[in-house]
Amino acid sequence: MAKFGNLIFTSQGTQMLVQAQNSHTLTFTCGKLGSGVLADSDDISKFTDLKSPKMTLPIVSVDDSNEEKLVLTFDTSNTELEEGFVSREIGIFAKLDNGAETLYAYSNAGNNYDYIPSKDTPSDENRLVVNLVVSSSANISVLIDKSIVYTHKSDVEEMIGTHDASDTAHENRFKLFEKISDFADDIIKKLALTTAITAITALETNSWFGQLLKMVLTASGVKYNIAQNGYVCLGSFFGGLIIQWGTSDAIKVGDNNYQVTQQFPVAVSTYLCGQATAFANRSSFNTKDWNGALSVHILNATPSSVAFVIDSLSTQSNINISIGYVILAKSI
Repeated sequence: MAKFGNLIFTSQGTQMLVQAQNSHTLTFTCGKLGSGVLADSDDISKFTDLKSPKMTLPIVSVDDSNEEKLVLTFDTSNTELEEGFVSREIGIFAKLDNGAETLYAYSNAGNNYDYIPSKDTPSDENRLVVNLVVSSSANISVLIDKSIVYTHKSDVEEMIGTHDASDTAHENRFKLFEKISDFADDIIKKLALTTAITAITALETNSWFGQLLKMVLTASGVKYNIAQNGYVCLGSFFGGLIIQWGTSDAIKVGDNNYQVTQQFPVAVSTYLCGQATAFANRSSFNTKDWNGALSVHILNATPSSVAFVIDSLSTQSNINISIGYVILAKSI
């Protein structure tokens, strides 16, 4: 925006202000920007309009809290400006009673001008604030263009501050929280009255209760993988208990010793207990055939694996040993 100096009253502006103190009404109507250059011979007091008006500025708000000063805010949006121009002069326009609009005050930025582009290049500056000295005894009104809705950052910050300071600022939100709380209580009561069979049936459907149960179980850490090497995590509802199982081929590490280290499908934080069984001459683990079952010792358990050992086994060196195990642990 151009750097304008102090506004200078025109002769008609001064006369209107005087008459406004004597039963007449002075109404500020608009502002204008122009590109006129002042000559040494120009007498601003005799101006009735800008030298080269280019853009009319509607008044969008007024602050009259100070009896000796008016603060007018003008809309400077270029959304309807067909041609850009050098902004060098500004004028404040007014009228007395129902008379003709004329120039009230004027200022020229000289070499401190600015360029306002056409509507093809939207401007970031959308308002201009002007301070006008007036008389406390004058009868003054302002013509505000209510069709323009414009909010500045400072306006938003002021409204937010006023809102937050109000005792009822978030009343509706609190009511919403109460409704959510009541809904949560209803859900808890529904879960409390639900039998295991009903819950399992609901999980197999796409009902709202089934979807809710799935969300609750997932959020609590319940997950599973039913496979040859699998697991079931019971989640936080059961203290993070996890059951893991699997099978693996043992490796001979001595004359009569076999050993295997099995990686857990899911890492655990604490190993609780476990059981393992070895089968000789079996290509795969078969729970229906326990012939040849051998005792297995758990040698060591870590958060990510368990090691088994089979000792004192009198067999041929080429025997096949398969191990099946189940462990209980606490999930991470």
